[in-house]
Amino acid sequence: MKRYLITLFALLAALTACERFDADDRKFDNVVYLDVSQTNPVQLATFSNNRATYDCTLQAALTYPAGQDVQVSLEVDPSLVGTYNARYGTQWPMLDAKYYALSTETATIPAGRTTSDVITLQLKELMGEGDEQTGALPLDETYLVPVRISGASIEVLGGSDVAYYVVKRSSAITVAAQLGEGNWINFPTLDKYGANSQAWNGLTAMTYEALIYIDQFANSIVNASGNTSTVSISSVMGVEQYLLLRIGDTNFERQQLQFDGSGSGSQFGKFPGKDATKNLETGRWYHVACTYDQTTQTVRIYVDGQIQSEETGVGITAPSKKNQINLAMRALYDLWNSASEADKPQYETDDTGYNKLGDAYQFFIGKSYDEYRPLNGKIAEARVWSVARTPEQIWENMYEIADPESDPTLLGYWKFNEGAGNTVKDYSMYGNDGVAEIDIVWPTGIEIPKINETEE
Repeated sequence: MKRYLITLFALLAALTACERFDADDRKFDNVVYLDVSQTNPVQLATFSNNRATYDCTLQAALTYPAGQDVQVSLEVDPSLVGTYNARYGTQWPMLDAKYYALSTETATIPAGRTTSDVITLQLKELMGEGDEQTGALPLDETYLVPVRISGASIEVLGGSDVAYYVVKRSSAITVAAQLGEGNWINFPTLDKYGANSQAWNGLTAMTYEALIYIDQFANSIVNASGNTSTVSISSVMGVEQYLLLRIGDTNFERQQLQFDGSGSGSQFGKFPGKDATKNLETGRWYHVACTYDQTTQTVRIYVDGQIQSEETGVGITAPSKKNQINLAMRALYDLWNSASEADKPQYETDDTGYNKLGDAYQFFIGKSYDEYRPLNGKIAEARVWSVARTPEQIWENMYEIADPESDPTLLGYWKFNEGAGNTVKDYSMYGNDGVAEIDIVWPTGIEIPKINETEE
């Protein structure tokens, strides 16, 4: 027994020594820093022109937990504006003090923790007062707000003690959603027959358009089973094997826009042909659109408001009920499925075929066929129309649609301007809100320039 106790005490002593080593015998000193600065000392605070306030969050952080509370002092330091401008070759002025407020000038990192409570740099009074917006922060001007750790009860990590907030109230689009592997936008109301979905069917023409930013054209993706699958398609929006706007295809340029009109309502196939000169690039915003009109037998693809590809004399030669364009085909199936047995036969003709669930594909944004054809990038201003928009309309309205609820040809309009949450509002009169498959990431610092506006 005595030998056993000696052994046990020795083991406990060894374990205690290990714990002391993990907690205390570090190879480096504990230091405090700003969490945002360690990632990037330059923080973009670009926001829309209709925001009265804008919150920037940060925390004081430690390398590892301390055995006692750590006190941290913070301040806005205008003297650092010159340092920033000299370093980055800019000439941006300090933001006037009336437009910002730091939520606290002291923060505590409790013992045993590595971060303080959230600190907020609030940008305020941005829209001024009254209808005239007197005193509003000027549009499209850039300002600086340097926030630094001015003191702390332990050593401060140099180089990560300052966050430079680059502030801009922009007339451009400043909010977009990040999509990608595992995430896309569903439209539950389009699966049901009713007021929301009826206008999406029985069409003779259509338009898709959206603002997109491609982060990467993934060549492979790891599925849920851990197997690697080859990916040749990035899905923008539409209905698989029917009317779909995508990038890439099997044996096709991986970076080229393709409009797949293989459905019964189009029948022009895959458009255009393989052409490497039409490839898109990663890391920039594009406005993309496609149109098809049965009456004129014309199909077009637009990039940045200009016709990239066009062909006439294609698709349906004799429009009829049988070959109308149905973009909410699952709603047609729902009509048949929910009908009484006596009424079902009227929806089972060769002309409609509503009972054919296999033909009733679904409309998505950022997905087609399965989850392994994602849009790896950002999206904003997505729209669906029941007409083929003209070149003039495409160019003039790339970034905004005025009074969208008054236009019955605008079937769906998702600005992606929420900035939070997983529901994407439909601004058209039909109210088909989108729902993300998983949590949406809303990137900061978005600014989409309006290339259709010229300097006067």
